[in-house]
Amino acid sequence: MTTAPEVAPATKPGGDAPSNRAVWLRRIQGQGLLLVLLILVVFFTSQSKYFLTPQNFFSIGSVASALGIMAVAQTFLIISGGFDLSVGSVVALTGVVIGVLFQNGTGVDIWLSALIGLSMGLLVGVVNGVVVVGLKINALITTLGTLSIFSGLAYLITAGKTLIITSPPFQFLGSGYIGPVPVSLIIFGIVAGVGIFVARYTGSGRAIFAIGGNPEAARLSGIEVRKVQFGLYVVSGLMAGLAGVLITSQLGASSPQVGETYTLSVVTAVILGGTSLAGGRGSVVGTVLAVIILTVLQNGFALLQFSSYVQTMALGIVLILAVLLDETVRRLDR
Repeated sequence: MTTAPEVAPATKPGGDAPSNRAVWLRRIQGQGLLLVLLILVVFFTSQSKYFLTPQNFFSIGSVASALGIMAVAQTFLIISGGFDLSVGSVVALTGVVIGVLFQNGTGVDIWLSALIGLSMGLLVGVVNGVVVVGLKINALITTLGTLSIFSGLAYLITAGKTLIITSPPFQFLGSGYIGPVPVSLIIFGIVAGVGIFVARYTGSGRAIFAIGGNPEAARLSGIEVRKVQFGLYVVSGLMAGLAGVLITSQLGASSPQVGETYTLSVVTAVILGGTSLAGGRGSVVGTVLAVIILTVLQNGFALLQFSSYVQTMALGIVLILAVLLDETVRRLDR
């Protein structure tokens, strides 16, 4: 198994082939993810008798689902040269909208509430797309702004309170099982499968990589660059909304604080998985492996009773190392 990019330019922008060192480093990066995962599994198995159990593995898969769904969408966006920091606020906003509609005696059905919550993610994606693509405002600044706006809106709606949601059918979506497999893991598997198929076997996937590699060349070749970029922001918002629905279902509650850690985790997973911040290069398979690594790390730390502060520090260290590796590959490509 390899995490090499699903589609990658055969040459550098100047027309030269990538250096042997760059190709070698990319292969090491891909195989390194599997090695890191294996090392983590061996280490945590030696430290806790509860780690290497089917129940714990399915628990890891369930927890990884929401992060993975957002990370797959973010992978395509970053490959295209975009960026979305607002996903954490979408998770929070989706949850509080579901909680408020279902709890406040408005008579709104839980599934209709979930659909309206999901539409909030779509709305945020549209806003990001209009501002970044339509108004040509820097993606980092725009999505940092919408992160603040919609996170603040989530706190305003609930006055900072946690809302309990009691609905067994709805909670089955995030916490239920079909046979031994969590429903949320099945949903993640479907999203990841679609993402891998799009990246490897469709014209849309090739267009996304082409846009990230050279937007002007992609436009001249007939690709509708702005339409594709706008669509990717919408999909990113929608997938963050879906993740928000799953997380709310898993917790049986909604809170404006829930999404605060997800933005950092999503970006870390995508970059660790081999997607370049410069665009034009990336791997959905690599992102999925990185999501599993981060979730195994979180699960292992929890079993060893490490504090959440240590987990946050570890996530920051992993992000810096991933960015450093990405920058090294880019320099060798020049």
